[in-house]
Amino acid sequence: WAMKDYQGWKHSVAYGCCSDTYLDITYHFVLLRLPLYFIVNVIIPCLLFSFVIAVS
Repeated sequence: WAMKDYQGWKHSVAYGCCSDTYLDITYHFVLLRLPLYFIVNVIIPCLLFSFVIAVS
């Protein structure tokens, strides 16, 4: 995974029941999945194990 973009927002929220204000922090991340890592570390070992089991 690679982080392509990120943003953060801080909101001040006041509720009717309380006199205090509270902070609400929101984050937005855009992640880029790297398919080569998945292929090399998951798909190829699964195929190799399946082949070895089928042959033996």
